Amino acid sequence: MSPRHPDPCYEEPCFPKARPGKQRPHFPKPLITVDGIPRVALNPGDFASLHQRAYDLRPEWFEGFQLNTFKTLTVHRIIWASWNLSHITPTGFRLGAQVQRKCSDTVLKTPVVAFDLNPGTLASNLFLLYRPVASICSEISIQLKPQTQSSPVIDRLSLQHTGTSTTTTLRCYNPTRQSCRMTLDHLVSYNDRLAFGAELLYEWYRDTTNAQMAIAARYTGDKYSLAITGSKEAFDLSYWRKVNNQLQIGSSLACSHREGKAIGTIYYLMERPDCTIRGLFDSDWSVGFTYQRKLSQMPIGTGISLLFCIPKNTFQCGFKIDLDSNLL
Repeated sequence: MSPRHPDPCYEEPCFPKARPGKQRPHFPKPLITVDGIPRVALNPGDFASLHQRAYDLRPEWFEGFQLNTFKTLTVHRIIWASWNLSHITPTGFRLGAQVQRKCSDTVLKTPVVAFDLNPGTLASNLFLLYRPVASICSEISIQLKPQTQSSPVIDRLSLQHTGTSTTTTLRCYNPTRQSCRMTLDHLVSYNDRLAFGAELLYEWYRDTTNAQMAIAARYTGDKYSLAITGSKEAFDLSYWRKVNNQLQIGSSLACSHREGKAIGTIYYLMERPDCTIRGLFDSDWSVGFTYQRKLSQMPIGTGISLLFCIPKNTFQCGFKIDLDSNLL
């Protein structure tokens, strides 16, 4: 044992000490050992939203002139009205509202009822979302046409079960006595990044039936997402990436064996404090963008939509004004 140094403030040098009879130095073992912390698999969301991050970048086209007004009565009651002048979509007024229960922090309480009405024809759309328990959610979308005295048309009816790392959804589209289209899908999270699942489709029209099965997977990173869906008649591939706080890009490839056609599209989204730009261009030679801007110190927003298709030699242009008190 080496003698102790007389100076109490003296510190020995931090060098490895050689063992007796050996030339190689000996390094001490670590003081503590830390195991990796496993991440719990999150809920993967809906099967229909696998490509949602890329498709959210798509512009919302409008043509002609639109004047939209929004008014928030309370936190959970909103009304709106719109006036549209166009030669593609129906021209006229639309009135709508959305009513829901109060929100508790970030939890949305149901039921949620939303509808819009055409005062001239009294044709309306009704949407209802209800969650009786935390894991069960039901939705219904109905079209009403009072002038024709026809029965209501159910656009979509769905029932969804949400678990810790799974989501199961049953949907029914346009159910009638002669035709219907139903899907049953199940999506599972393997971990916090990888999710995969399958969907069963069954449809019939009079005496003709069709049944198919599709499989899908999605890998999500911190700033990117890759999703793929494939079946016997179709194939979809999408990629989304966040370049920075102002720019997002995405791409998709959709192939249809029934139509014998494949289209590749590139999307982009640029967000600034006072404006938002969305655009796309695809392999079918369609190019367009939408530009939305908020006027400073005023509850007014403006928007421009431009779409040009070279093979069809068509051009669409739209301009809209949004009056919203929430923009203040």
